[in-house]
Amino acid sequence: MFSIQHMLRVLFSYLRVQQRVVLCCFSLLAIINAYTMRLCLDLSLNRIVLEGCAHSPHAVAKVKPHNWLTELGARLNQTENLIRARLRAGREHFYHPPEYRPPEYRPSEWKGRFAAIKQPVKVPSIEPVPVSSRQRISCSEMWSRQTQTLVTAAFYAGYMLTHVPGGRLSECCGGKWILGTAIMSSAILTLLTPVAVRHGGPYALMAIRLGIGLCEGPTFPAVSAMLAQWVPEGERGLLASGVLSGGEIGITLVQLLSGLVMAEEDWPVAFYVVGGGAVAWFLGFTLICYSKPDNCPYIQSEEREYIRSHVSATLLVTSSSAGEDRDELQPPSNAPWKRMLMSTPLWALISASMQHDWSEQQFAQELQKVLEDLRSKGSTLWDELEASIKVTAPHVGNWLVSLTTGTLSDFLIAERILSRTETRRLMSWLVFFCGSMYMVSLKSAGARIWRVLAVGAYYAGIKLLPLDMSPNYAGTLMGISNGMGALPGLLLPYLREFEADHAIVGSVRSALLLICSAYISAEVQSYNQPAG
Repeated sequence: MFSIQHMLRVLFSYLRVQQRVVLCCFSLLAIINAYTMRLCLDLSLNRIVLEGCAHSPHAVAKVKPHNWLTELGARLNQTENLIRARLRAGREHFYHPPEYRPPEYRPSEWKGRFAAIKQPVKVPSIEPVPVSSRQRISCSEMWSRQTQTLVTAAFYAGYMLTHVPGGRLSECCGGKWILGTAIMSSAILTLLTPVAVRHGGPYALMAIRLGIGLCEGPTFPAVSAMLAQWVPEGERGLLASGVLSGGEIGITLVQLLSGLVMAEEDWPVAFYVVGGGAVAWFLGFTLICYSKPDNCPYIQSEEREYIRSHVSATLLVTSSSAGEDRDELQPPSNAPWKRMLMSTPLWALISASMQHDWSEQQFAQELQKVLEDLRSKGSTLWDELEASIKVTAPHVGNWLVSLTTGTLSDFLIAERILSRTETRRLMSWLVFFCGSMYMVSLKSAGARIWRVLAVGAYYAGIKLLPLDMSPNYAGTLMGISNGMGALPGLLLPYLREFEADHAIVGSVRSALLLICSAYISAEVQSYNQPAG
């Protein structure tokens, strides 16, 4: 380990690599991995259901076991019915005396009577019964639409639960190992998904997705806690928004993966590729990255001093010897939960996050329909690739716009044109304006451009507020806002139906977002400083 660290130290020193950029790149890759593991199932669920209906062991288990006596009885009954039908048709005549007397056994006579029966009675062999319509019905019940909805919602149920605990653990124990453990455990469960589906059916898949959600919950809070320690205030718009918008790149990669390698019979390939990439990320991340600049053995002293002097003045920075193999932090005291939950800007942040996630879920459904329509027109490799590119272009645009608006935010703040709060509100109003224009021009060809601008401005405005409001509790604030923001993903089927039945819901959402933009604040809140 020492030799590897020495080699990396010499390499980084020779190339003059800034370690805060390295950490931001690994954090970006962490969010990309989290999104690919989250969305991999959404794009392959139809293929899983088709395969489950053809090969599911649970569907076979619902059919009664094969019994040769029952089969023999059915064949005898079939023979009797056939004889009665022929008698009624007048094709054969039998005389039955009133008093039944056992007839003499005449082989030739009985042979002639049953010569017309085409299917002789045979004792069937003990062989598995082929898949019948009864089995297909059982499979349809097992993979019903409600079951598929529960499979999808299981992720968000677990995802919401571990946000806040993950944020507090990141502040107390360091974001490095919380983030690394979250991604690595999610990767292991992702790699196990194909085996679980083929041997356990939908309930095993539901349990796997719940576990992946629980593991991925701490991702954004841990990243936020690390960014609060590493990213100077003057670079927060560019670096932090570029990292936190990494989900857009993750969506792009999943779509391309679906278009290139996910044939109907090869859906497990996507899970192996995504899970393997997350494992590779974990190895590099644990070797190179650290929770704080003071613990990093690769950072130059000039960069360390620059970060110390340009992070938030209210951030609790504690010195420790560089080069330690693990992070030792002086954690903030118990979180001021009461003051946090009584904060109006925090609830404005929560509400705005929920509105954004609700819109993102709807937009993803629209793009998925577009993808299916494009693929239905052709099935060649180039058709698949063209369809995927058309769908992923808006997500790439979202990420690029987030970098542009983040750079603009840093410029406005550095030049004192606007204060930090005014800049974040400007971006929030841009989200409202572009989102409204998108709804107005929904049928036109250029509607998606407005959507791209709205999402990009969101990452440079609302998404950065936990870092602005409380650098010491950035992980906790991100856990509260992002965790509750995932609630629409859990309730999306019901919300979609509710919005379809009540047209006023869309107007109420827009008005609520505008009100939230007026109440958000990028100033450091009073609860940032621990009591005592």
